[in-house]
Amino acid sequence: KIRRPGVEAMRDKAYLKALLDWNRWANEVTYAKVAELPREEVHKKRPTMLESIFVSLHHLLNVDDIWLHHMQGLKHDYAGVRVTRIEDFEALRAAREAMDAKLDAYLDSLAEADLEEIVDYELVCGKAGSMSRAFCLTHLVLHGSYHRGWISDMFGQADALQPTTDLPVFER
Repeated sequence: KIRRPGVEAMRDKAYLKALLDWNRWANEVTYAKVAELPREEVHKKRPTMLESIFVSLHHLLNVDDIWLHHMQGLKHDYAGVRVTRIEDFEALRAAREAMDAKLDAYLDSLAEADLEEIVDYELVCGKAGSMSRAFCLTHLVLHGSYHRGWISDMFGQADALQPTTDLPVFER
């Protein structure tokens, strides 16, 4: 694989901690804005692969849990990434907060050398791959940002002001 300049910084524990801190904050801001929407807007089926704001939030939780299992060398029991195991919004919010705390604790438990270890994974579609633990954590943050963008689009469809979760806003 091609190594790019600056990749070493992406494997720095302090850098990953900052990314997870921003991700947690962005999740909190997003859930707070979603809580202001009428329930029917949160669950309304929309022309998107993840169907609704609620399913999108659940997807992010599922994927974080799947990748945490991969990084810990454990099997998960997800048959798909759009499965909704939690039906209540506040219970989903609590599960999100618990997952963000788990990810923080997981990173805290790692030594710098652990970040370089290669994690083998199999996606729910059956495709397998390998990447460093640091890149797995980076993927979770980038994946969350990507799908929070989808959620912001759905806010526009609901004629509501979307959450502002940009990194510079977090850093202010």
